[in-house]
Amino acid sequence: MSESHYDCPCMGKCPLHHAMQLIGGKWKVQILCAVCNAGAIRYNALRGKLVGVSNTVLSSALRELERDGLLIRKEYLEVPVRVEYSPTDSCRELLPILEQLSDWAEKQM
Repeated sequence: MSESHYDCPCMGKCPLHHAMQLIGGKWKVQILCAVCNAGAIRYNALRGKLVGVSNTVLSSALRELERDGLLIRKEYLEVPVRVEYSPTDSCRELLPILEQLSDWAEKQM
């Protein structure tokens, strides 16, 4: 059998490790799926779809996903200010992979 991925000597530059750094965490995959399914979604609507997420965790995850090029944050200069999140092309590329992972996980359950 081949060497375990976690024993891989290239962990610092391993593509899978990098991917998990981008989408790992308790809420990031759920956020990405919700935003992709909506196309564009406002903060409160997104929060309503993620039962149990705190404002602090959601805000932090959104900032990280935007920083990492998976979400676009668009602020409208209205009163009150309206903010929408939408998926980037990179996020849209990721969605079929997440769906395959979901299919695999469902078989394991």
